[in-house]
Amino acid sequence: KLAQYQFSYEVYFTAKELLKHVIDYGEMYHLYIFDIEMPEMNGLQLAKEIRKIDAKALFVFLTGYTQYVMDVFEVITFDYISKPITVEKLESVLLKAMQYLHMIKRDFVFQFRKNQFRISCDDIVYFEKKGRHAVIHTISENFKANMTTEEIWKQLDDKVFAHIHVSYIINLGHIRAIDGDEVVMDNEERLLIARSHKQNLKEKHMEFVRRM
Repeated sequence: KLAQYQFSYEVYFTAKELLKHVIDYGEMYHLYIFDIEMPEMNGLQLAKEIRKIDAKALFVFLTGYTQYVMDVFEVITFDYISKPITVEKLESVLLKAMQYLHMIKRDFVFQFRKNQFRISCDDIVYFEKKGRHAVIHTISENFKANMTTEEIWKQLDDKVFAHIHVSYIINLGHIRAIDGDEVVMDNEERLLIARSHKQNLKEKHMEFVRRM
């Protein structure tokens, strides 16, 4: 199953070597696999430094000590592999990571005034329904689309997006905080959560974070 995904990798023999490449040369990777026990700087310390630069990378930790399991989730960890490491364990985690990366990189296609547009679902903060049109809010700009709510949902993954109000569909990956009856998004906008959607939003958000 893993063979269907094409990916490249690089190996670093020390934490400082990897961190230097990330900071000095702008080397960015979708997935990092760290050993917890490393000389000079352990895997958790390294992950914290990389997380300051890259908020979206996936982290996987290798550890033979159960006391580290809860610590690794301080930096929003995708998964961990307990030692001894086997090919089966590694392939299982890599497959899950590739499936997740493939899922969030899905594109959203829409039309407005007879022109077709395509943007990454990962870039969408939320959808706002306004009459016959929808407004697609991203971090950098907004787009109008001639789409119904039903047409929008046909292209979305309901594990990544959630309906919080008759007017709003939000990207769970862009939630900064849930504050009472409002959700604060990465673009600093505050959106009203309908009472009928509040419990479902909390459950979906918890499940989304758990999968991360």
